[in-house]
Amino acid sequence: MTQASIRTLAFPVRLLAALILGGLWPLAFAPFNAWYLAIVLLFGLFWLAATAERPRRAAALGYAFGFGAFGSGVSWISITLHNFAHMDWVLAGAAVALLAAYCAIYPALALWLATRFFRGNLRLLVLPVFWVFAEWSRARLFTGFPWLATGYSQTHAFLGGFASWLGQYGVGLATAGFAAIVLWIFRESRSRQVLLGGVSALLLLSGLALAAGSVCFTHPVGQKLRVSLLQGNIPITEKWNDAAIGHILHHYVQLILQAPKDSQLIVLPETAFPIFQTEIPGLISQLQEWSAHNHKILIIGIPEATADGKYYNAAMEIDGNAPLRWYQKEHLVPFGEYIPLPQLLGPLVHHFLPGLGSFSFGHGPYVLPVDGQKAGMTICYEESFSRDVRKGVREGATFLLNISDYAWYGHSIAAAQSMQMAAMQSRQQQKPDVRDTNTGITTLISPNGQIRTQLPQFVVGTLNGAVQPMAGETPYGRWGSLPYLLLSGLWMLLAIGLTRRQSSSRQ
Repeated sequence: MTQASIRTLAFPVRLLAALILGGLWPLAFAPFNAWYLAIVLLFGLFWLAATAERPRRAAALGYAFGFGAFGSGVSWISITLHNFAHMDWVLAGAAVALLAAYCAIYPALALWLATRFFRGNLRLLVLPVFWVFAEWSRARLFTGFPWLATGYSQTHAFLGGFASWLGQYGVGLATAGFAAIVLWIFRESRSRQVLLGGVSALLLLSGLALAAGSVCFTHPVGQKLRVSLLQGNIPITEKWNDAAIGHILHHYVQLILQAPKDSQLIVLPETAFPIFQTEIPGLISQLQEWSAHNHKILIIGIPEATADGKYYNAAMEIDGNAPLRWYQKEHLVPFGEYIPLPQLLGPLVHHFLPGLGSFSFGHGPYVLPVDGQKAGMTICYEESFSRDVRKGVREGATFLLNISDYAWYGHSIAAAQSMQMAAMQSRQQQKPDVRDTNTGITTLISPNGQIRTQLPQFVVGTLNGAVQPMAGETPYGRWGSLPYLLLSGLWMLLAIGLTRRQSSSRQ
């Protein structure tokens, strides 16, 4: 189908095509892992956008794509709303549609900008920049929502080689750029010069990605650390039932006692102890004595109550009889762990989920010392935000450690999507990642983002293994998104310069 034939299609047909392309977008991510689809689907969307005559129509195409992508890709949120907020499926689905409607604004704006200010092949040049910058903005505005960002689809693909240099947004820029180059070749297929230049650009981009991925910025430090990750598989309905707390505490204590003798670090998932530490001082004291006697460090997910009356979603470290150390979750889930505009929205949230939204924001430190090493801490979806993971790395983390509970999302693709993002964090920082979850996916991830070993989901078990701590910083670890933003800025300056040159030649 040629560019002219695309334009002859009725706009509603093109809009439907964009919606379908967006609906297929989650297939490029875990657990489906069809990474090449990210290039194919962006090729299709950019083709539609390149033939849009007016910016409003381009924006509508981007909006349809985004709505389809998020409507299908994060539909698992409806499980939580139905099972635990007691919404019927229609209302839960409407809430997901509302989130998708918001997230779709970003690709719509990207396509609108490219169409409004650029023409012809120059539009193809800037589409990747606007596309990924929109994703970067989505991960920051209103606390951020980084799910289904293009770069994460390439976690285990060759374009992921840029991760340690430019972060996942730089990877996304390379992916979108790859799609734009292929479209440029396709549109100008009669030109040998374009064919030669386009193929050369694809080969150069691929070669640079492979070369970038082969560079090691970090190096082993110290001995391997033997870890035991406890997956308790506690149902949410039981976890927050006061009558079941005694059973849950006993369940985890038994798993702790069964850990191998050579384990140095034992990790329990997010809110494994669903009770404030101030309510179980005797148990904590016993665990401290056990830790001292057996020379093991415990990191336990448990809510922290402080003397000033604040509550934190936290990780508590027990290292013998030393004072307790804490990591307090800083990036909270809106409407779950805190309520935006509490006076206005608080009554509505508490109607569906009584007691939620009462946590305070943590404020560091972002590492916990572990047997001479430093664990870069995150809790739950903090690990999806590269800037949150980077805080621990900047404080000298030699490995990453995340505790989570994805039981809220049932047998959905949420846990697999999260694990893929965690693997990208390892690849960006070139640090091993230790992930302990309540129902899975509990796993050990290597510094190059490969899944070394994992437990099956929804079983009680202990994942025993060893990780090699790594010292040093990658370019992304040191500078964050700055290199990606500078590259995008230079790309835009080139496009603007070419646009002015075209305008001058026409005059």
